[in-house]
Amino acid sequence: MPQFLNNIIIVSVFYFFVGTGYSFCQKFEQYPFLNLEKNSIQFYGEPASFDHFFNEMDNILGQGQGKLSIMHIGGSHVQAGVLSGKMRDHFNNLQPGVKGQRGFFFPFRLARTNNPYHYKVSYTGDWLGCRCAKRSDRCDWGLSGTNATTKSENASVVIVAQDSAQVRYSFNKVRIFHPNDSTSFSIHLNGVDSILSQHRDSVAGYTEFDLDKPYDSLSFQLVRTDSAQNHFTIQGIQFLNLEDGFTYHAVGVNGASVPSYLRCVQFENQLKAIQPDLIIFGIGINDAYGPSKNFSQTKFENNYQQLINKFRRVNPDVAILFLTNNDSYYKRRYANKNALRVRKGMINLATKNNAAVWDLFEIMGGLNSIKLWQNKGLAKPDKIHFTRQGYNLQADLMHQAITDAFSLYLNRQFKNQKP
Repeated sequence: MPQFLNNIIIVSVFYFFVGTGYSFCQKFEQYPFLNLEKNSIQFYGEPASFDHFFNEMDNILGQGQGKLSIMHIGGSHVQAGVLSGKMRDHFNNLQPGVKGQRGFFFPFRLARTNNPYHYKVSYTGDWLGCRCAKRSDRCDWGLSGTNATTKSENASVVIVAQDSAQVRYSFNKVRIFHPNDSTSFSIHLNGVDSILSQHRDSVAGYTEFDLDKPYDSLSFQLVRTDSAQNHFTIQGIQFLNLEDGFTYHAVGVNGASVPSYLRCVQFENQLKAIQPDLIIFGIGINDAYGPSKNFSQTKFENNYQQLINKFRRVNPDVAILFLTNNDSYYKRRYANKNALRVRKGMINLATKNNAAVWDLFEIMGGLNSIKLWQNKGLAKPDKIHFTRQGYNLQADLMHQAITDAFSLYLNRQFKNQKP
């Protein structure tokens, strides 16, 4: 059987039987307010903009070979880690035995803010956080939009990352992102038998350690090796290995808007270390929070275009997927109609940039649907955020839409190959 057709069957079967004995269809039927007819990837421009991504996806699923880098960026919906964690699981479970890498993340506990459940962070020393979403903060942020700084000599950090099945992600190379500063403490890895090489990339802003074998936890200490050293600032972590598969990077900052990320002066330089093949833009809920008179769709689109340009400079062929805002309320009392203008703005941007849209606003039921989600235990009382069950449902819907689009791509390729 041709590989393309074989993959169509694989994907269809996977999405009919999934999870704990329930199919996605059965899951969705529990929520009659969902607009499932809208659960698809809408291409505004040429669908061919996703061809590279889908071709590599076909190689991974059909042959177990190849790597794909996916980056999901947003605000608190992403920092919480439930939505992105479930998406990571879905991609990793598409092909048994093909797991890929953990991807870029920030150890939020150091910044005294909520840390996703699927990686554990412990530390010693006193640390101070600095977030791009906090207007009073002024820092040289990188890709994560969050810094944590310590002046404690011999401060230490331990990180263990695992998937939802409690299986740890292994790595034989690690990147610790931090400013290139001669006054910074030096990094000493603990619990490592041998470091094959150590490299400082002063442009991308990280120190890379190539290790002698795979490890499943990272432990490092900050040591003073020069009298001028008096602090250390961490901007992110990236675990790498030689395995083929999907890597799902999650970048989220509580309260972040598009201008928040435009404040990150090292964003583009550090993005070069990630090289995403697909960027999922989930920023917008904080841009649109407030009275309608305070939201400018034109300014919103112009800001977003600046951010898009950063990604396109790093990878001109990156596939772009916009996630429209979920339905929400302002001050828990007023339906936020700015979501409609965000939706229109994202469609305009997708048209201009040959990108795609996954219309969460319409899929979840449109204006005032957040109340229905709340009544079903899917959304929190603030009528903005979701429960774990709600985020998992979003991930189920979005990943099905992506995989349906992939199946359509395979079908087109199969037809083109017919004699």
